[in-house]
Amino acid sequence: MGRKTSTSSIKAFVITVAFIFLFTVALLLDVQYLYFMAVMAALIQPIAYGLVALSPVHYTAQRRHVPTAVEGKSFTVTLEIQAGGHFPATAMEIDEVLPATLRHLEASASRKPEQWDGTQGTLTYRVEPLLRGIHSLGPARVETTDPLGLFTFSADLAQPTEIVVHPTPIPMRRGQSGGEGRFGIRERDGKAQRGEGLEFHGVREYHPGDSLRRVHWRTSARTGRLAVVEFERAFEQDLVLAIDLQRDTHVGTGRESTLEYAVKIAATLADRTVARGGGVALHTQQGSTVLAARSNAPEAARFQLFDLLARLQATSETTLAALLSSKTLAPGSRIAILTAQFDPALSAWISSRLALGDTIEVYYLSPSSFGATSAPPPGFPSRLLKIVEKHHSPWEEGGKHLEQLLRDTH
Repeated sequence: MGRKTSTSSIKAFVITVAFIFLFTVALLLDVQYLYFMAVMAALIQPIAYGLVALSPVHYTAQRRHVPTAVEGKSFTVTLEIQAGGHFPATAMEIDEVLPATLRHLEASASRKPEQWDGTQGTLTYRVEPLLRGIHSLGPARVETTDPLGLFTFSADLAQPTEIVVHPTPIPMRRGQSGGEGRFGIRERDGKAQRGEGLEFHGVREYHPGDSLRRVHWRTSARTGRLAVVEFERAFEQDLVLAIDLQRDTHVGTGRESTLEYAVKIAATLADRTVARGGGVALHTQQGSTVLAARSNAPEAARFQLFDLLARLQATSETTLAALLSSKTLAPGSRIAILTAQFDPALSAWISSRLALGDTIEVYYLSPSSFGATSAPPPGFPSRLLKIVEKHHSPWEEGGKHLEQLLRDTH
């Protein structure tokens, strides 16, 4: 553990002035006890420093927090601190180093431990993640003083720890049921579940517990027995998400980047597809995962999908076209492609899939909108293209501009 020392300049100045004053008066008046007082004043600083230097306090700390969090939802961090030495540590203050992507919810990141008894205590605070990804907390720095408060001793403790932050889908606005266009609730894959739902299935005999509102009176009168209407609920068609992570294709920094917009769109499309009973397959150059429709462990599968979204970085040397060409997709698939570049090979792959009856939309993250000096125009078919620009921010006004883009049909 590294250790640094600094001096309280005001206190040191006062003691030095006191020594000079006492020594000067002692010389002028030749008063013995003033000499003694001057010597005592001169010894205050070395004695205070020696008390700590000869009996150093050793600090240890352990940081505890959840391994994963969700963008925009705060979590608690606890530092458990222990001090060992001949003298109890007093006037302690802890300073935690946090990146700009993690916001400290207290007024200051520098605080005193709770219930500090000189040898052990805890520091608890809350943090709000502002952006998905893998973020580091720490290191923590402890500052304490000698018993007289003349010298400040600081040291690093509790090495950095990591937390994985999952992206948050754009919240569905009141009065909306999600995207109703090409990828909306009218897309069906023919799979159904009987009961009360959206589409007429048939008439069957009444069973105890059935709602009387579902009684089919004409059939009941004809057969002499109660009969009820039965519906079926068609599920959302499964979705294939493809995110381009080729190196040097994304533009912008932090939240305002094409990569973060792409991840936000992917998280939103995946979340709404799953909410309506569909499955999601996510393909990137960094990895793939599948959340099967009506999975036996939907929460675990959803966690795996969003965990992959949290870790995405544009560092691949492989093109998205090469990746998708290596995948086996069923004819008639529903595909959403998110990219910040126009690749003729990707356009050719899209054409080949359209011939197989696929439904495809290309979310083109416009590089020029995010500050790129030059970018070729997207050559994808216009009927498939949705151009995402910087003003479609997922974080401004609840993401309403991006929400509208997701709902618009061609």
